[in-house]
Amino acid sequence: MIKKMNESQKRRGPDDEGIFSFERGVFGHRRLSIIDLSKAGHQPMIFNIRTSDVPKLAIAFNGEIYNFLELRKELEKKSYKFKTKTDTEVILALYAEYKEKSFSMLRGMFAFGLWDARNQRLFLVKDRYGIKPLYYYSDNEKLIFSSTVKALEKSGLFRVEKNPQAMIGFLLFGSVPLPLTTVKNVFAIPSGHYLVREADGRQKMVQYYSSLDFFNIRRSNALDRSNFLRNLRKLSFHNNFHNIINEVRQRLKESVNLHLISDAPLGVFLSGGLDSSVIAALAAYNMGKSDLPNIDGNVRRSDFQKLTTLSIIFDEPEFSEEYYSDLVAQKISSDHCKIKITKKDFEESFDEIFEAMDQPTIDGVNTFFIAKAAKQVGLKTVLSGLGADEIFLGYPHFRKAKILRKIQNLPKFLKPSLDLASLFGGRYKKLSYLKNSDILSFYLGIRGLFAPQEAAKILDIDEKEVNDFIINMGKSDLPRGSTSQILTANSQEVEPRQIDPINLLSYLELKFYLQNQLLKDTDFMSMYHSIEVRVPFLDHPLVEYLSGLSPNVKLGKEINKPLLVEAVRELLPQEIFTRPKMGFTFPFQKWIGKDGKHWSRDWATVVLRRWQ
Repeated sequence: MIKKMNESQKRRGPDDEGIFSFERGVFGHRRLSIIDLSKAGHQPMIFNIRTSDVPKLAIAFNGEIYNFLELRKELEKKSYKFKTKTDTEVILALYAEYKEKSFSMLRGMFAFGLWDARNQRLFLVKDRYGIKPLYYYSDNEKLIFSSTVKALEKSGLFRVEKNPQAMIGFLLFGSVPLPLTTVKNVFAIPSGHYLVREADGRQKMVQYYSSLDFFNIRRSNALDRSNFLRNLRKLSFHNNFHNIINEVRQRLKESVNLHLISDAPLGVFLSGGLDSSVIAALAAYNMGKSDLPNIDGNVRRSDFQKLTTLSIIFDEPEFSEEYYSDLVAQKISSDHCKIKITKKDFEESFDEIFEAMDQPTIDGVNTFFIAKAAKQVGLKTVLSGLGADEIFLGYPHFRKAKILRKIQNLPKFLKPSLDLASLFGGRYKKLSYLKNSDILSFYLGIRGLFAPQEAAKILDIDEKEVNDFIINMGKSDLPRGSTSQILTANSQEVEPRQIDPINLLSYLELKFYLQNQLLKDTDFMSMYHSIEVRVPFLDHPLVEYLSGLSPNVKLGKEINKPLLVEAVRELLPQEIFTRPKMGFTFPFQKWIGKDGKHWSRDWATVVLRRWQ
């Protein structure tokens, strides 16, 4: 059965295969070799704790631990001996020393199953933001886990039944929201959680990390954005602004530097947008310099080291970002590869895209093609700009958050007006979400793909079933209304309504859109081509610092993502900062869309039909 599961994930790990049996189960693993390419990195990996008479630990691990060298040095001081140069072995030694506390010491992207033979205990552990996937099925007799839902289905160890709840979630969000999957009783481990299974069959889900803890509550320390932007370019600007910019710069630099650790060929996805351009410039600069230049410092082309960058171009000029990606590639002197994708390429890859799609989604097609291109040019791991919009407040709807929260808090007698507005159709239909005062409805009023009545009609179910889904999901997954309590980083209990709506939306974007769609799609589309994607913007010290800042500092009017721009201004051409924001997307509107309707809704119905 494990062989069948391994075989279904062969593309995710083409370099090696391993199976390890122990007294209570079996681990299987497919390896994509990135760190320590030798056979020493073989998995599942076994670990003896210092002395031979102590029982073993075993692990099946997917991901990268970027601080593993630092952790290894600390463990060596405690007399641990290492046989490999892998980060996998460091996870095992760290657990041996610190047990469950070790999980929050890891810096990186990870999903792993860890067997503790001494305590007869199995752990399934997921990273802080859900960068790497981890699914499981459990009953009284067994627990099965895997990186994909399809691999679990291949096990043959449980009855595979469709989960209609997943399709409701898909139409509301554009992807299946965790912990749900398309299979009944198969669930995802949420970000920042681990599942522990005892020998007697007892199990529990434990949250070891919450990104919500780091978001600022309304306080008096809000910095004035207009002064910030006006004074930023002057030598006399206030120390607060200078310190914030420098802190962002240093955390960005450190993150990118750590994400460059690889024993396999590495490159950067370069769309020509701000986020990917920042990563490409920092990566090329970090490879050759120990420190960033001073703000307003001069940077020469010779300061950048040779780096492979990749971009996709189209025949449709309004979607092609070739001009901007060329500008950046010239500035940083990268070895730049451009791959043209046409409507014919899309149509010919149609079946393969769905083969790669582990769970239904309206996204991920762009990653499918750029990962395929990365494979063709000989790369194994690539850096991506994912995550910047969520933490630097880059999406246009961040500017609408406060007014939408006010609309949501209108007196009850004014709420019927939202139904009238929804009669105009299109984006106005989503205003019906704001009739409810809970946080999930606030988010769906902004991010929802279809309104409840639309989803019900498409699925041919009662609208009450859709509304019940929203209510139940909100109850189980989010603090609700003004009565629920949140424990913040400073250990004060506060009401959700006290969180600035803009920062609240940033948290919700991390929790839903980023975790459930962008990261999940990026993983299964890239790993289908045996490519590992790394996301330096989601290094937790950087995310935590930005989360604690006032939205007044992060949200720009004159320029988008001002903190990010000012942190790297000297590394990139000015046109990258002043160009209009454009999401990295394909010409779907022309390829599959209909006039007057966004492509995502048409594509959603195509995906739904394939999945049903």
